[in-house]
Amino acid sequence: MKSRLSQCLLVGFLLLTACNSTPPPSEVFISDSGQFEIAAPAPFEETQQSVETPVGPVEIYTFTAETENTAYVVAYSDYPAEIIEQTDPQALLDSSRDGAVNNLGGTLVSEEVIDLAGNPGRSLVISANANQEQTATINSRIYLVENRLYQVLVVSPEGAETLEESSSFLDSFDLQ
Repeated sequence: MKSRLSQCLLVGFLLLTACNSTPPPSEVFISDSGQFEIAAPAPFEETQQSVETPVGPVEIYTFTAETENTAYVVAYSDYPAEIIEQTDPQALLDSSRDGAVNNLGGTLVSEEVIDLAGNPGRSLVISANANQEQTATINSRIYLVENRLYQVLVVSPEGAETLEESSSFLDSFDLQ
């Protein structure tokens, strides 16, 4: 269970390249199908990918907005309800965290247990190599809402990110 959920979670992380600049003014983006809204610093590009897992295919919906050197991402995946019902939510979030750090070859810099409207989550900061020449900082929040796993993240070159810009984006995520 741990490895298949980790694999699904990390597809969104692995698709990113690190990029950072001061983001332009944000506009509220609403995803009716994703049942979320967020203040986006640039227009989102939506992609969808099916990942085969031992419990069957899992669709990952990813929304990416990029400024000069920063990627802003929201991704979500729906897992079979019976799998979620058999798993402790905190254990699932632990597995997602561990999978993200391991698959990125990164280091967990900090972690905080959080929630969103009563739904369990984690706030993570991960340091990882974005490519062979540059280390990236990934500020991320993951939330488990029923059988949907949301990932909200900001990827920027290490040392170039600002807490205010990342927090503004991450804090603006809300459920519809």
